[in-house]
Amino acid sequence: MKSKNISNILKSSGFRNIELDSIIESKYVLKRSGGNLSQYLFSFFDKNNNEWSLISDLSIASVKKYIQSKTNKRTKWSYSGEAYKKTNKYPIVKQIGWEIFGSFNKIKDDKEIIQTSLKLFKKSNFKKCKLNISNIEIFYVLVDKLSLPVRWREKIKRHFSRKQYFDELLKKLSNDKDIDSKNVEADKRRVDKLRKNDLNKVYSGRNLSDIIERFDLKNYKDVRNKSYKKDIKIIKEYLKISCPIDKASKILNNFFNKYNLNIFLSLDYFPIKKDNIKNVKVLFTPNINRSVEYYTGMTFNITIKKKGKNGILISGGRFDDLIGNLSNKNIPAVGAALNSEIT
Repeated sequence: MKSKNISNILKSSGFRNIELDSIIESKYVLKRSGGNLSQYLFSFFDKNNNEWSLISDLSIASVKKYIQSKTNKRTKWSYSGEAYKKTNKYPIVKQIGWEIFGSFNKIKDDKEIIQTSLKLFKKSNFKKCKLNISNIEIFYVLVDKLSLPVRWREKIKRHFSRKQYFDELLKKLSNDKDIDSKNVEADKRRVDKLRKNDLNKVYSGRNLSDIIERFDLKNYKDVRNKSYKKDIKIIKEYLKISCPIDKASKILNNFFNKYNLNIFLSLDYFPIKKDNIKNVKVLFTPNINRSVEYYTGMTFNITIKKKGKNGILISGGRFDDLIGNLSNKNIPAVGAALNSEIT
């Protein structure tokens, strides 16, 4: 797909193209993503010993620019540029994205982001695709209805985006042993010492205040003394669901009733409600886009077949907390990005 065609589609859809900075203060990236991401960043220090990084995710750069604009208005931006991340592949990736900030009408704006994505698909060289839609909020509601201890429910939700670690947590839950009380007391003593330090100090890419807050949230009084194999079964079974979007509400509600979870989903969770788009198969698929840890609600991707293999052409989702995590503003947003490597 030619860049000019992409730009014309985004412009005609009301998205204004903007220029983004190629560097950002590392704290803005690590504040949201934690020390996990630090190993992938190209970073350096300025003369004042402030740490900076090459942009690894243009969505973060776009959010930072919106914060700097000091507006609360609904804003539609598009951008293109290069992102830099240490991986086993070539470290520079071209990103093309489009986002709606100040997105208080979730249903309307989620639908608009998806429809814009479908316009781009129709101008691509691919004739057919699958549109997979999910909503992380449904998973959170499900987990909160399980019999897991509070500490474990929060941990399962928090690490949903870290698939390998998430699977390890489920494996631990199949055992009837929890944490060692001696280790807990030792951790408490260490944290009590840390409380006396500068809470803005950064350890392994995370603010000390964030480390202490997470420790306090663990609620060690809520210790697990049995296995939760039924809860694990429910989680795994839910993540394997894949069904036509127009049947999703019924199938999910039947699933919840099967396990007596007292959950009823309205159609508000599904921005696209009918599977009747030409050459597009629309599915509810909860196990998608899990590597993006700042998504908070609806997520989606558009997959195609290229040389007999499935590939993601476009992916996106709602990130209502990201602006609030990087500033004192609580402004919802939703966006998507084109995989330039596959076009």
